[in-house]
Amino acid sequence: MVSVFLLILTIICAYVVVIAGSIAYELTGLDHETAHFQALSAFTGTGFTTRSSERVVSNPVRRRITTVLILLGYAGTATVVASLVTSVNTGSFGISLRNLATLALAGAGMWWALQRLGGRIIGDWLRRILARRMHEEVPHEELLLYKRGFGISRIEVPPASRVSGKRLRELDLRSSKVQVLAIEDGDAVYAVPDPDWMFQPGQHVVLYGALEDMYGAFKPWEGTQSDPDLL
Repeated sequence: MVSVFLLILTIICAYVVVIAGSIAYELTGLDHETAHFQALSAFTGTGFTTRSSERVVSNPVRRRITTVLILLGYAGTATVVASLVTSVNTGSFGISLRNLATLALAGAGMWWALQRLGGRIIGDWLRRILARRMHEEVPHEELLLYKRGFGISRIEVPPASRVSGKRLRELDLRSSKVQVLAIEDGDAVYAVPDPDWMFQPGQHVVLYGALEDMYGAFKPWEGTQSDPDLL
């Protein structure tokens, strides 16, 4: 039974590692779908396409992310195989069946909980941590890259942000080539928000426009960002 719980724990850790890798790739400028594919491919060892390989090799930060994911993927695979083998008791069919049933039920429950209840929460928490370590002042998730330098991004208003305590009408974001599409405040989503909406740290904003301009508009004031070690 211990091996079953170890296997479940390993799968949970693998899920978190892939999400963290995907977010780290996003913070280097990849869109959400590409970043998730890159992270999953590196962790599982299934390999990259030629274009994906070029994107990784051309960026030193992405190379480091890929190396970490590959090493963790090898360790995770070895742990899963060892735990799965020991969970099957060749001397007792009943115990083996019980272990496999426990594994299946726990796996299904874990997947539902992570996807339905905790996926977004875990992702935002990891994005906040990784953004600090990678010197990204505005934690963001690239939802769609339209053309070079333009796209749709979901960002988190950081502490001491330039927009904190200001109303939407006061920011004149259109002059910065930025359009607010929606605002998330906790579990509530406000599409096409009111011009009198007041921004607060921790809220999430879905924006379309020039990526550099949107990050510049929401970043903290100079001198308020800590300087942690690089990833």
